[in-house]
Amino acid sequence: MIVLFVGCNWINPDEKEPAYLYIPSLSFSAGTGNGTNSEAITEVWVYANDNMVGIFDLPASVPVLNDGNTDIKIFAGIKNNGIASTRIRYPFFTVFDTTLNFVSLQTDTIIPHFTYDPATVITEKGFEGGNFLVPYGANSANFSTTNNAAEVFEGNRSGYGYLPAGGGLLFFKDDTNLSYQSGQNIFMELNYSCNNTFAVGFIVTSQGSVQEYPALIINPSVEGDGQVPIWKKIYIDFGYILLQNPNAQYVEWYVKSAPANADTPIHLYLDNLKWVSW
Repeated sequence: MIVLFVGCNWINPDEKEPAYLYIPSLSFSAGTGNGTNSEAITEVWVYANDNMVGIFDLPASVPVLNDGNTDIKIFAGIKNNGIASTRIRYPFFTVFDTTLNFVSLQTDTIIPHFTYDPATVITEKGFEGGNFLVPYGANSANFSTTNNAAEVFEGNRSGYGYLPAGGGLLFFKDDTNLSYQSGQNIFMELNYSCNNTFAVGFIVTSQGSVQEYPALIINPSVEGDGQVPIWKKIYIDFGYILLQNPNAQYVEWYVKSAPANADTPIHLYLDNLKWVSW
């Protein structure tokens, strides 16, 4: 029994007591000329002296085993394409970097701030100046702007697509050539509300051929008639479509929705179409 008792001490030595890093919330600002401050950061990725501590939803109490001055790096995490199982560190945000003096069992509190990396190239198209989407293909819906305060996400106007009950198709595009090239890391950030699933993607013209490439099918954000918007934000990865089209000459963004129920009109609200790349 004595041998077993001593052996247990060898196997389970005294464990080091951690210090704690408390992160109650975070802040974000896009910066001058970078459009909306809207964000959908879902978690933080925490590193201590460049060693990963973990990924945490907020508020978080993060145990840290380092003593003394420790370099803390915190990255902003998102749901890539809005999918919980594909969480990533959003590459276009700055890292929050600070040094803290940790003491076992004591707690340090910080609120990390994020903005865009200075090397980020951002193009945002909103609807303050009017609608820029044009009908495409078999479209039978209308798209315009709304200045109804109950429907606008921010500012004075948002985009509004409407397909009456009875079937048909909502199909619009931005007929501006985005001029992106294969291999570029391209995301769209989008504020939206819809009572029906809808698709977003690229219409690619390559060597005389015009083809539709869906990037993502987005679930409804609101049930029922959808006339009172429930706004959400999503980050959509478009880079892989460009990889599929190395000879693309013309790249246009589109939005498309077919009614799941012909008896229910489609109400689609959009705002702050923000293209983000290096």
